[in-house]
Amino acid sequence: MEKFDRLAKRVGNFLECFAEIAMAAFGICLIGFVVVVLWQLFQALPVFNGSISSYESVMENIIAFFLLFEFLAMAAAAMQNHGHLAADFLISLGITALLRELIAEHSAAMQDLLTSLAILALIVGEILMHWQNNREQHHNK
Repeated sequence: MEKFDRLAKRVGNFLECFAEIAMAAFGICLIGFVVVVLWQLFQALPVFNGSISSYESVMENIIAFFLLFEFLAMAAAAMQNHGHLAADFLISLGITALLRELIAEHSAAMQDLLTSLAILALIVGEILMHWQNNREQHHNK
């Protein structure tokens, strides 16, 4: 049984090391994609190409940039915490994504209302989570 435990520990260490290397490679790829999207965004601006580009093209590049930037932030947070992400970080990403959707794709009033309610629910959930954590810390003192 002791041999199995040592083998399991070695395999676990290998997989953890592999996961960190893969996350670092993912982060490097994301940095490359961010640079490409920023280049495309600057090329779409009227200052660089001499004409007024379509609003949709510029918005798509901006949304792609922020999506990639959020993934990069998530990869960095995972690297700092050995593969773990805090719930409040994920909730903040969800709020950011919904806000970006609300800004970029505001169309039907009912859809905008539902998106706004989802944002409100996430904010209330984050407040309750922090309130509960503070309450538990005061009881543990």
